[in-house]
Amino acid sequence: MNIVEDSPFLASIMRQRALCDELKYDLSCELYRMSTFSTFPMNTPVSERSLARAGFYYTGVQDKVKCFSCGLTLDNWQPGDNAMEKHKQLYPSCSFVQRMLSVNNVGLSSRSTSSPSVANSLLPSLHSIALSPSLEQVGYFSGSFSSFPQDPVTTRAAEDLPFLSPKFHNPSMRTEDARLRTFHLWPLTFLSPTDLAKAGLYYLGTADKVACFTCGGQLCNWEPKDNAVSEHRRHYPNCPFVENLIRDQQNFNVSNVSMQTHEARVKTFVNWPTRIPVQPEQLADAGFYYVGRNDDVKCFCCDGGLRCWESGDDPWIEHAKWFPRCEYLLRVKGRDFVDQIQARFPHLLEQLLSTPDPPVDENLDPPIIRFEPGESHSEDAIMMNTPVVKAALEMGFSRRLIKQTVQSKILATGENYKTVNDLVSDLLTAEDEKIEEEKEKQLEEVAS
Repeated sequence: MNIVEDSPFLASIMRQRALCDELKYDLSCELYRMSTFSTFPMNTPVSERSLARAGFYYTGVQDKVKCFSCGLTLDNWQPGDNAMEKHKQLYPSCSFVQRMLSVNNVGLSSRSTSSPSVANSLLPSLHSIALSPSLEQVGYFSGSFSSFPQDPVTTRAAEDLPFLSPKFHNPSMRTEDARLRTFHLWPLTFLSPTDLAKAGLYYLGTADKVACFTCGGQLCNWEPKDNAVSEHRRHYPNCPFVENLIRDQQNFNVSNVSMQTHEARVKTFVNWPTRIPVQPEQLADAGFYYVGRNDDVKCFCCDGGLRCWESGDDPWIEHAKWFPRCEYLLRVKGRDFVDQIQARFPHLLEQLLSTPDPPVDENLDPPIIRFEPGESHSEDAIMMNTPVVKAALEMGFSRRLIKQTVQSKILATGENYKTVNDLVSDLLTAEDEKIEEEKEKQLEEVAS
C-alpha cells in the first residue's frame, strides 16, 4: 500500500518543494531525525518526537542523541527532562536553537492581542499537522490531534510524518552495534570490525566482503593500509552516510586545518622510520600526522604530541590516555571509550607531574619547537621555550592559553613557571574560568 499515493493530502505535502528528494538523508530535517529513532530505547522518559523537534538525532548508543547543528551530545535522560530547554541551556549559541527561538518569538508577537494561554496553545501549529482520526486509527501516529490547520501544506509539513522515513539499503543495520555483531567471523586482523562498523559497513559473511547499510555499496579485497571510511568515500562518494561523517568531522575547531583529512595525514609519513613498530595508517586514523623528526607525531585537532612509540602501542589508546579532551577523539571513539582508558590509568597526570625533569643532555637533538608568526626572535619565543611550557604544550593545552597564563604569571611575580605542576594547575583553572565566562556571555545574549 502506498500511503502517499492513496492520500491526496499527503501527496500534496510530498509535492511541496519536492520534499521527497530534498529532505531525504538530511539531518537538518525533522522528518529524517525522527526516522533515526527506530531503535531508540522504549523506556526512555523523553519522547522521540520531542528530541527530534529539539534538533537531535539518535546515535544508536543507549539513549544518546546528538544535535545535527552544533554537535551537542546528550544522554542519561531523566523523567521531567525537556529536550529543547536542555539544548538552550547547554548550547544557547547553537544556530538551530537560535532559529527556533526566533520562530517562537514571531509566533507570539503575531498574536500579541491574545492572552498568554491562548498564544501558547497556538504555538504548536507552527510545527504540527493535525490528522484525521482515520489515519490515527491505523497506527501511523501516536499523537492526538483535533483538527486540520487552515493551511495544512507548510514548508515544514512533512517533517512531522514519522512514517515517511528515508529508505536505507538495509535498515536492520542502521545502528553501529547491529553492524558490529555481524563481524564475529571476520577473517582479517589488520582491519578492525569497529572501524568498519563506524564507517557504516557490515559483514556479508563471505571472504572479506562488506556492505554499507545506507547506499548498499560493497567493498572487498582489503589491504593492510586501507582505511574503512576513506575506501567507502572513494568508491561511493555520494553515499549519504559518508557525507554526514565528513560533515561531522568538519564541524569542530582544529589546530591544523591542512591535516584534517586522513589522506593528508598519511602523506606526511613518507619518511617515517621503518624501525618504528607503529604503522602510519594507524597513526593517521587516530588523527596524528608526522612532524618530520624522530618518531614525533601531532594530532591535527588538539595539537597533542606523542613520541617514543613502542611495540604494541595503540595510537587511539595513547590519544585517549594523554589527550582525553580532544574533540576529534571524542567524536570518533566516543566518551565511553575515553572514560574506559582514563579509568585504566587514573593517576597518569599525577605521575607525570611528580616525575622530576631529566637533566638536559646537550648532545641530544633539541625538542620540537613551534613558533607563532612573528615570534621566532622575540621575548615571547624565549618565554614559550622553557621545558615547563613545552611539557604543557605536549599535554595538549592551547598555546594561546599557555601564553596568556605565563604572561600573567610573569607580570604578577616577575618569574616564569618553575614546575609543570604549577603551570598545569593554573591552566586548568584558566580553562574553567573561560568556560564559565562563555556560559555567562551566552546566557546574557539569550536574555537580551
